[in-house]
Amino acid sequence: MDKPTRTPLDPAALRERLAEAGYRHVEVVEQTGSTNTDIADRVRLSDELPDMSVLLAEEQTAGRGRKGRAFFAPAHSQVICSVLIRVTEVPVERISLLPLLTGLSIAEAVRSSSGLAATVKWPNDVTYEGRKLSGILVEAAHLQPHAALILGFGVNYDLQPGEIPVEHASSIAALCDTVPSREDFTVEILTTLAENLARWRNLGGAPQTILPRYRELSSTLNTQVRAHLPGNKTLVGRAVAIDDDGELIIRTEDGQRHTVRAGEIVHLRPDGTGDYGGAY
Repeated sequence: MDKPTRTPLDPAALRERLAEAGYRHVEVVEQTGSTNTDIADRVRLSDELPDMSVLLAEEQTAGRGRKGRAFFAPAHSQVICSVLIRVTEVPVERISLLPLLTGLSIAEAVRSSSGLAATVKWPNDVTYEGRKLSGILVEAAHLQPHAALILGFGVNYDLQPGEIPVEHASSIAALCDTVPSREDFTVEILTTLAENLARWRNLGGAPQTILPRYRELSSTLNTQVRAHLPGNKTLVGRAVAIDDDGELIIRTEDGQRHTVRAGEIVHLRPDGTGDYGGAY
C-alpha cells in the first residue's frame, strides 16, 4: 500500500477550535523528544503554563510508554499530545482514575469519529479487536501544593501496515475506509477529554463520572487474563471487576479474589496463548 500524503496540523485553527472546548494554551511543534517531558520541564522551571494547556507534536523521537518503553512513528502519522491539568478540586486519592479517564475519552472519540468499536484494555490501552490504537502515560509534574498532572497519549492515525513496528498494533486509517481529517480527529479527542475532565472535576473526582462507561467499553472484564505483577510475579484468573479506585479484580481458580493496582495484563485465549502485555 502506498504511504498516504500527510498534511501538517494547522496551529491557528486548532487554537481557535480547542479554545471553544476550554483549552487555554495550545501549541504545536514539528518535532520533539517527548511532549510529556517538555511540559514537565516547563512546569518545573517556571510553573507558568495554565491549566488545560496542550502540546502537540508532529513527530516524537523519544516517546515513552509504561516502564520507559520507547516508540517511534513517521511525522504527521499520529496524534501525539500532552495535556497539563492543575487539579485543585479533587482529592489526591482520586487522581489514580485519570489514566482510565484518558483511555475512556480516546475510545469514545474513536467510536464517535470513525465508527470503530474501540475498547479499553485495562488500564488504558485503546484497542480494536485486540489491536492497539493508542497508548497513554499519565505523569505528575508535582503534587504540592496542588497537583500538576500531564496526560500524555499517542494515537495511531494513518500508520500503514509496513510502518507499524509490531503485529498487535494498528491505526484508524488501516481499519476504516473513511476517516476524519487528522485535525478533526484531534479536536474530537481533546473535546471528549475536556468534557470528561469537567464532569470528573465538578463532582470532586467521583468514580461514577468515569467507571460505569469505562466498564462498558472494557475488553478486559469477564476474560481470562494473566497479570505480570511487580517483583516478577504472575497471576492467572478471570477479570471479574474494576473497583471504584480503578483497580482490577482477578478471581483465581481457587476462588480467591486479588486486587491488581499495577501490572501488565495479557488476555488469554482458550489454548492458553495471549495477546500483547502492553509492550507497545
